[in-house]
Amino acid sequence: MAALVVETLAAHGIDVVLVGGSCVCVWTNERFGSLDLDFIDLTYKRRREISKALADIGFAPKGTTKYFEHPESEWSIEFPTAPLAIGHEQIGSERVATINTAVGTVRLLNPTDTIKDRLLWWYLDEDRQCWEQALDIARNHKVVWPELKEWHAGEGCLGRFEEFRKAIQRGV
Repeated sequence: MAALVVETLAAHGIDVVLVGGSCVCVWTNERFGSLDLDFIDLTYKRRREISKALADIGFAPKGTTKYFEHPESEWSIEFPTAPLAIGHEQIGSERVATINTAVGTVRLLNPTDTIKDRLLWWYLDEDRQCWEQALDIARNHKVVWPELKEWHAGEGCLGRFEEFRKAIQRGV
């Protein structure tokens, strides 16, 4: 579904990157689920342009929100506000990962940036599932540890970096 949305939007000149819980689904081989696809629009298109593009595949806006729904799909689509960032750190296109599917290519946060996203939710909201998701991704994918440490410092939570690193080492 994500690839279909990306390809549909691209055909209308709208460049998006998959973020949030949907990235967790990808990087955990769906051990954690999500029924919404969150995309950051790098082209800053107006909602009506996005709406027109998504109408091609049957998605319609849900009121005046950032959500789009399809009457025959359990998936919803959301467009959190750009820019592509995690906390105070903006993410450059050189760090965006790609996954090729039979439908097309999905651009998404890489594993390290997805870990940052999950840890940010853990630090701000104490969402335990986000902590578990970050651990799962770190155990199963290459993590750029110096970048993760630098991000922690930039967010003012360098002490939490060691907490996370030790949890990985302990297998907690």
